[in-house]
Amino acid sequence: MQSKSWEYAIWAGFLTLCLIIGLTVGQWLLPKPVIGVVRFAAAIDLDTADRLVSVLEEARRDDGVAAVVLELASPGGLATSSESIYYTMLKLRAEKPLVVVIDGMAVSGGYYMAAAANRIYAPASSYVGNVGTRGQRPDDPTLPAEEMSSGPFKLTGGSRFDRVAQLDRVKEAFVGNVVYQRQHAEINPLTIDAETVAEARIYLGSEAVALGLADFEGGRSDGIAGAAELAGLRRYDVVNLLDYLASRDAPPLQGDYDQAVKAMVETAPPDAVFLLDSRIPLPGLHDSTDVERHLLRLREIAPASLGSVPDPARAGAPAVAATPTPTGEQP
Repeated sequence: MQSKSWEYAIWAGFLTLCLIIGLTVGQWLLPKPVIGVVRFAAAIDLDTADRLVSVLEEARRDDGVAAVVLELASPGGLATSSESIYYTMLKLRAEKPLVVVIDGMAVSGGYYMAAAANRIYAPASSYVGNVGTRGQRPDDPTLPAEEMSSGPFKLTGGSRFDRVAQLDRVKEAFVGNVVYQRQHAEINPLTIDAETVAEARIYLGSEAVALGLADFEGGRSDGIAGAAELAGLRRYDVVNLLDYLASRDAPPLQGDYDQAVKAMVETAPPDAVFLLDSRIPLPGLHDSTDVERHLLRLREIAPASLGSVPDPARAGAPAVAATPTPTGEQP
């Protein structure tokens, strides 16, 4: 009887060892899940948005892709195209981890994209934010002598006041979505209110982390590690998402910012709304020197949320502080 017990124990041990070896070998023979990295370095227009949306949709449907890292460098662009990317990213995020790594800048519509991710990594010297809308000034009302219309706004689509109100409504949606996403961030929630976000400031990456507009300071390798953590992966491959999805023939998701923005503005309809970096003058609307002077004035005002400025509601004073000049004197 005792010998049979030993036999059972030996067989049980042998079978257990075979099972462990089989599981181990099977695990290593199975294809590893992948973390797909895609770079978007472009102004956001109809074409670039369509290409990125297609890539993200393919990644969402591909079972081999466990997580996506979007390396982002964008000055923004068309409001409708920015929104299209934003909602596509939310759909992807609902099924797989999505991490954004800011490379240089993610401002205006570019930041709108970033806000849809699970996590945002930003180098300390990158540019982040600029949440707001822009548009061409409405033309003066005209009544073309050679045309007839069935309604007072058939030819123009609305009054000048309608255009201003529409621009403001797009801004409210932009600000509201950013505030909602960042207030619900798991790692580093937003610490400033919607009114401060709507000021459309451009922050350094280190400032953005301090304010909750980004989660961590870091770059691509940090973003990949964060995506693996969110996906619960220890073994994985990192792939170029465009190559992995066999999209080698697709045009690159990057280009010359200045030329792309100029072409986008010139071909956009006159009532187009832009989520575009405020440092880029719209053709025929601003002189670049005026923009530079305006930005210098803004830079003289310290952000009202970095902790060094008293809360106006409590202190009874405006939440504005002057940055010392190089000589140490207050301007």
